[in-house]
Amino acid sequence: MKPISKILAVFLAAVLALSLCACGSTDVPDTGRNTDKPNNTQTESPDNPGTVTETPEPSETDSAESTQQPEEKLYNVVSLKDAKAGDVIVFGSYEQDGDNSNGKEPLEWLVLADSDGSLFLITLYAIEHMQFHSSLSKVTWETSAVRAWLNNDFITAAFSSEESSKIKLSSVIAEKHPDYPKSPAGNDTEDKVFLLSVQEVNQYFKDSASGKCAPTEAVIADSNVFSKSNKAWYSNSDYLCGWWLRSPGMYKDLYVSYVNHSGSVSAGGQVYLTGTDICVRPAMWISVG
Repeated sequence: MKPISKILAVFLAAVLALSLCACGSTDVPDTGRNTDKPNNTQTESPDNPGTVTETPEPSETDSAESTQQPEEKLYNVVSLKDAKAGDVIVFGSYEQDGDNSNGKEPLEWLVLADSDGSLFLITLYAIEHMQFHSSLSKVTWETSAVRAWLNNDFITAAFSSEESSKIKLSSVIAEKHPDYPKSPAGNDTEDKVFLLSVQEVNQYFKDSASGKCAPTEAVIADSNVFSKSNKAWYSNSDYLCGWWLRSPGMYKDLYVSYVNHSGSVSAGGQVYLTGTDICVRPAMWISVG
C-alpha cells in the first residue's frame, strides 16, 4: 500500500472510533454530582403539561431554618373586657428578656377569677427571684421586704399612671398555714399587689400541673441556679422554679410557704433567707372598666 493510502486509512479509522464513543456515551447515566451546576431541579408544570420549570434546591441555611418550628404558645391572649378565668391578658410591661437595650416586654397575666367588672390576676411567669425578707428577724407578710418591693418598686417599674389607677386596693387576709396553725401570720393588710396564700393556691390551682411556673429569661440571666438561656413556655419546660406565698411555714417566724418546682405547695415551707431559686409571681385585682 502506498504511504498516502496508509495515512488515509489510519485517519478514517480514528474518525470512526470517535463517532462510536460519542454514540455510546448517551447510554451511560451520570452518577456523579456536578458541583458546577446550579442548585435547581426541573419539574413538569401540572397546569401546563410539557412545560418544564426550574425550582431552586434549598441551601443548607434554608434547610436548617425550615426545620426550626416557632415556639407554640399554650394559651391565647385576650383583651381585658373579654377576659374570663383561665384566660391570659397583657397589662403593664416589665423587663423579661434579659436585654435592657430593647426596653421592657409586655407583662402577661393569668386570670384566676372574674367578678363584677374586676379580674383577679397572677403573672404568667415568675418575673423576679429574691428572698422573702432581707434580714434575720421575725417576719410575716405584713413586715416582709417582698411586700414593700411589690407595692413600691414593682408598681413603679411595671405600670403607667393610668394602668396603676386600675389596680384595686385589696384587703389581704393574714391566713395561717392550715397544717401549722401555731405559726404566726401577722395582721391583715391592704395592698395593691400581693402574694397568694396556701388557701388561694388550693382554690385557684386545681392540680400540681397548673401550679408549675417558668422563670423569664431575665430571671435566668440574673441567677446562678437556672441553666437555660431561653424563655420557657408556661408549664411546658423542665426549667421550672418555686414561687413564694405569703402564708407562714412550719416553724414560727422563720419559714415561709411556697409552691415548689412540681407545682405543689411545699410541705413545710422554706427559710426566707435561703432558697435563692424561689421566685416571685405578683397577684392583684384590677378594674376592667
